[in-house]
Amino acid sequence: MRLTPLAVLAPPWSHGRREPDDEQLLRLFWNRAELKKELARLRREREKLIDQVRQQEGVNMRTQQRLEQLENLLADPLQAANAAVYYQLRGVWALARRRLQRLARELTDRQQDREEQHARLLFERQRDAEVAQVEEKIAAHAGRARTIEADLVAARSDLQRLRGFWNYLRRRRTMDQLEAIRAALDGVEAQMGRLAAERRQRELDEPPAFAGLSLEGRRNINIAVIALAQQLLVELAENNVAGLAREASVRPLAEVAYGDVAACRALGRNIEAIVKRLESSETVNSQMRCRAAWLYRQAQYRRDGDTVPAAGSLGSIPVQMRETGETRPADSREIPVDVLVDEYWDLHAALLN
Repeated sequence: MRLTPLAVLAPPWSHGRREPDDEQLLRLFWNRAELKKELARLRREREKLIDQVRQQEGVNMRTQQRLEQLENLLADPLQAANAAVYYQLRGVWALARRRLQRLARELTDRQQDREEQHARLLFERQRDAEVAQVEEKIAAHAGRARTIEADLVAARSDLQRLRGFWNYLRRRRTMDQLEAIRAALDGVEAQMGRLAAERRQRELDEPPAFAGLSLEGRRNINIAVIALAQQLLVELAENNVAGLAREASVRPLAEVAYGDVAACRALGRNIEAIVKRLESSETVNSQMRCRAAWLYRQAQYRRDGDTVPAAGSLGSIPVQMRETGETRPADSREIPVDVLVDEYWDLHAALLN
């Protein structure tokens, strides 16, 4: 064997180490690349955590500032009295908002159960009707099969009687007729098998997934929620508690004032009494139902697919609804407030789209 110059110069023990060394270098290169990726990921995570810490520090600083401002307010008797009324009114707003949201959830759950049951019932009725149609087809094919079987028996009987060479032609015609009858019977039986499989499939069909509340269902829920919002405003109209609560929900404490210490204490007692009466009142629900029935006839919608009445169609609130006879206001007293336009109790957050 003739050796090349490189082969002559290279030591004989170096040939067996070159490939393992290359593989080791490749592994080191891959490990380095993976370590660089991991380092970059850790740096990004570190920067993200630093940003979160800075944000939390900002939140803590703002919270501390609010606490210091509140301490300064409470140190002054007049400001403390105003602050107490302010947070009372915000509590009234939050109470009314929770009641709207709770009513919307309860009505949505009940309406969904009703519509799901109705959809299931309709599906089962349609499925049973389709199964009955298939069974009628099976019964018709079974009757036809019995007729064909009778023809087959008759043809076989005729074939048995046709003996002798002089009946050769008649026997051939009868045999052809017999084959045709058998083919027809096979076709009918095959069709019956397909219909039986279709019936089994129809019987196993499950109703489709619930597509969601209907337009009418969502409108009814929204009308009930609007009726409750109106009723709460009527209940809280005394001493303008509803209006003051709306003001407290959108304005900071530094921008409101409710009078001197005596006036603030008197207003606080009135708010407490009204809220207690509201929580224990038994007429709220009955008035709300009557109001909802009346609003259902009064509400107007801009488009056919809208679920929320058009602004302005419910422009005023009757103070008292008749609870017997025809559903309508008991008298002419009204509160000129549109709960949709003024968005009392964060009404739009509770409505269904």
